[in-house]
Amino acid sequence: MVSAARWQRAQQYERGYWESLATNIAGGTVSQLDWYRWRSDQLVDRLRALGLGRLTAGRARVLEVGSGPVGIVGFFPAAERVAIDPLESYYAANPTLTALRSPSVEYRGGSVEALPFESGRFDLTIIENCIDHVRDVSAGMRELKRVLSRTGALYLTVNCRTAWGFVVHRALSRLRVDAGHPHTFTPRRAGALLRDHGFTPLQFEVGSYAVARREDLAAPDLRARIKAVLGVSEFLVRWRCEHCGEEGLRRIPEVGDAWLDAGIVPLSTLGWESAEWKPGGYATGASEGVSGADLPDHAYWEKWF
Repeated sequence: MVSAARWQRAQQYERGYWESLATNIAGGTVSQLDWYRWRSDQLVDRLRALGLGRLTAGRARVLEVGSGPVGIVGFFPAAERVAIDPLESYYAANPTLTALRSPSVEYRGGSVEALPFESGRFDLTIIENCIDHVRDVSAGMRELKRVLSRTGALYLTVNCRTAWGFVVHRALSRLRVDAGHPHTFTPRRAGALLRDHGFTPLQFEVGSYAVARREDLAAPDLRARIKAVLGVSEFLVRWRCEHCGEEGLRRIPEVGDAWLDAGIVPLSTLGWESAEWKPGGYATGASEGVSGADLPDHAYWEKWF
C-alpha cells in the first residue's frame, strides 16, 4: 500500500490527463473515446471463445472498476451495468465527457479498496489497466473477489515491464518522474497477485516487450524514446479468471503433470489453447528479442500428457 499523499499525486495526474483529453475532444482534435467500444467488443469475443457466452448474452450483472469517464462497460451487453471510479465527481461535472456516456450505466464514485456493493452481486468484474493506479492492491483484489458471485469471472489487464524495467520504474515512481503509477508489475507478479487472491486463470495473454520498445524508439514523443532507452517500455498483459469460491484452485484439465502445473507450460511455443507453433513462447512470441532460450516443440510436450 502506498501513502495517501502518493495516491493523491497519482489521482491529480490522472485528472490532468482527462482534462487535457476532454479539451481536445471538445476542440475536435481527437476522437470521442471510440476505443471503449472496440475493447468491449474484444472482451465479448474472448469470453465467448472461452465458453463464457452466458456472460455476454445480456443477462449478466457487470461491474467495471476504475472505468474512467465512460468505460468499456458502457458498450458491454448486460442486464445491469455499473461503473465506479474515484474521479467520478469530476467526470460527472464535465459535459464533454458525460455526453459520451450510456444512460443505462450507473456511474458511481468510489475506490476498489471499499466497493459499495453487497457480496456476490456481480457475474463479471472488469478492471482494465487500473490496478497499478490504486492505493492498496491487496485490499482491492479482496474486494473484487468479494463482490463476485461464486460462478463469476474477472477480467484484468495491466501494463507490465520486464524484470529490469520493474527495477528502473520503481525508482522513477519514487522520484515522482512517473506520478501516475504508484505500482509496477511484471507478468509474473501480476499472475501471482491473482492466484494469491483466489482466482483461477482461464486465459493469459502477454504483449511483446520487443515490439513495445521498437514503437517507443520510433515515437515522436521524447518521453517515449527515453522510456525505450531506459528499458521501461510497457506491454499489456490480459488475464481472464474465474472466482474460486470456497473450493480452492481448480486444476486446468489440459495440464497432465504436476511439474508442468508448477508453471512450465506457459513457456511452451504453443502456449495454452493454441494449436499454432510460434517462436518466442506463450503462443504470442512474448520473449522475442528478450530470451534466446531454445524452447521444446510440441512433440516434446505431448510426452507429458
